[in-house]
This record gives sequence, structure tokens and C-alpha cells, in this order.
Amino acid sequence: MPFRTIIDHCVAGFKTPVIKGTAIIIALAAVLLALAPDRAHAHSFHVFALGDGDIIEGYAYFGGGARPHHADLSIEGSDGKVLLTGQTNDNGEFRLRVDHLDDYTIRANTGDGHAASYIVKSSELADDLPKATATSPASVVALNATEDAPNTDIDLSPNASPAPTGNMIAPENQRISITAEQLSTLVSHAVAKQVNPLREQIVAYENKVRFSDIIGGLGIIIGIFGAIAWWQARKRVSTPPE
Repeated sequence: MPFRTIIDHCVAGFKTPVIKGTAIIIALAAVLLALAPDRAHAHSFHVFALGDGDIIEGYAYFGGGARPHHADLSIEGSDGKVLLTGQTNDNGEFRLRVDHLDDYTIRANTGDGHAASYIVKSSELADDLPKATATSPASVVALNATEDAPNTDIDLSPNASPAPTGNMIAPENQRISITAEQLSTLVSHAVAKQVNPLREQIVAYENKVRFSDIIGGLGIIIGIFGAIAWWQARKRVSTPPE
């Protein structure tokens, strides 16, 4: 069936020019979206990042799951000042180290019209980091995306020290003492390890829901106009000619 014939069937029930013109536009938009919904979703662009201690890591990605190669990246502080510029790796990933508590905005740009941003709140970072101020501004250092964060140092009791090799099981009378700050860091790492994958899944789900809401909204509008067209057509059939 020709494309023009499809549109004519969709708007045949509308009499007034205004309603008919609106119906044509909606029907055309619906047909175009129906023909290429995956294409529209695949070309959406997003950034996701997580804070853990003094490390921020994340990645940029398209709606269909593909990753950009070496997308331009910039990191801004809460005052809007650009702290670092660079690029993601070949898998769209990035890894950063910060030295102050602040809200950091991660911006990614593929250079062909796709741009996105994500804010990492200061509450996601280590509590022992100093707060960024005008006299003590934040700074950001880029790390290799596969580089491990430095391990938290744990002080052992004065009379006990771990052996460099051999049996790694501590004696029963050995006590390990850590400070409150070190304990807080260890707990934060453990919680982040469990929670961060869930947050990643939630963000991905929200992106899918937004696109589904758009399609669903158009479907409701088209359904309303279709009901009006059916009612008008039924009225014409039931009305005897004069």
C-alpha cells in the first residue's frame, strides 16, 4: 500500500481542515517512529559515573549499548570551572582521581552532535577529603581505565607484622588495629562494590523508560484521534441521506 494511501486512511474520518491537518502530522510522526524506533534509541547518548573514595570511574555509551571510541571528555567543578579535559579510551571508559570533596560534572562529546553529562555528588566520595573552596580548589588527575586504586593502608599492632612470604594466616594472639577513617573507607568500598552495579542498572532502565514514554504518549494521542475518526465515520453511516 502506498505511503500516501496509508496517511489518507488515517485521516479520512476528520472533516475540519484544522483537525485533519493535525491528524496528518501525528499520523506521519507515528509512521516514521514505527519504521525506525531502534535507530532513534540507538543514537541517544549518555554518560554514567560512580564515585568511590577519591576515584571517579565510568563510561559513555549510546542507547543501543555501543561505546564511543575516544570521545572528548571534560570535568567541571561545582563552580563550572573546567578542571580537566581529555578523552575516553577505546571502550568509552574513563577513570579519575580527585583531591577534594565537590560535585563533579562529567561531560562527553563524540564530535558529531552527540553530547551528554553526568554529575557525581560529593556524597559519593571519601569523607576524609577536604572540601573544595575558592582558596583550596579541586584538581583532577586522569588515570588509566584499568589502573587499580591504591589499597588502604592498615596499621598492625606494634608486635605483629605480616610476613612477606609463607603462611598468610595470622596467629590467634595477633590483633589488627585500624583507625575510624580507615574503617569508614573499607566499609565505603564494600558498599560501593555491591550498590554501584545496581545504580548502573537503574540508570540504564531509566533511559529505556524515557524512550518508551515518548512512544506511549504518541500512541495515546493517535488512539484518541482514531476514536474521533471512528465516531465521525459511524455517525455519517448512521445518518440517512436527505
